[in-house]
Amino acid sequence: MPPDTGEVSHWDEWNTRFRQWGTFSDEPTMRRMREAVAAVRDLQLSAPNILEVGCGTGWLTAKLAEFGTVMGVDLGPETIRAAAERLPGIEFRAGDILQLDLPGNHFDIVVTLETLSHVADKDAFMDKMVHVLRPSGTLILTTQNKFVFDRCDVAPNIGWTREWVTMARLKHLLHSKFSISRATSLDPKGHKGILKVVNSAKVNRLFAAIIGESRVKRLKEAAGFGQTLFVVAVRR
Repeated sequence: MPPDTGEVSHWDEWNTRFRQWGTFSDEPTMRRMREAVAAVRDLQLSAPNILEVGCGTGWLTAKLAEFGTVMGVDLGPETIRAAAERLPGIEFRAGDILQLDLPGNHFDIVVTLETLSHVADKDAFMDKMVHVLRPSGTLILTTQNKFVFDRCDVAPNIGWTREWVTMARLKHLLHSKFSISRATSLDPKGHKGILKVVNSAKVNRLFAAIIGESRVKRLKEAAGFGQTLFVVAVRR
């Protein structure tokens, strides 16, 4: 079932408030951007066709366009209008990713950041990723880590689709359609349950003194304690 008009309006309003160019620089968002761009660069493809799903106002789309030809899609028409005005050389489309008529076996890379949790039918979402990607095409995806967000203070959901997944659930969604090249988490967070200990300032100071702060962070990310799940997967 496609999102209702209230959900479409919500994402137009959210992107207008929080994702205007030059108005945000929170580190988790910047980290996701850096990791996605690095993953595209590491593929070393010559002029790839790239699809960004959940492109918002186009702040990442512009960077992806440095590598090849990019199409950006997002649910909100006002969001897409703003992106198209700012980046007239890039094709943008508004609509539900599950309903949009996109070319099959066409894209070398799909990038989608923090979108999966807002799609009700996640199996259909993965089927769509398979449809649009060429054989051996690459999916670069981030999404909220349920394990961590369940152990944080998060604003209540007021009506839009929001269903976080664990790494195990994400791998299950991918396993029959993709070969996973990389799976990790980014940016440790959380202060409830086991994460109260894992992210304790006292514990972190102790381990940082022994092995270094950056290594402590990497170990926690590898253990799945980051707020963002990050995967790179190749279409079978």
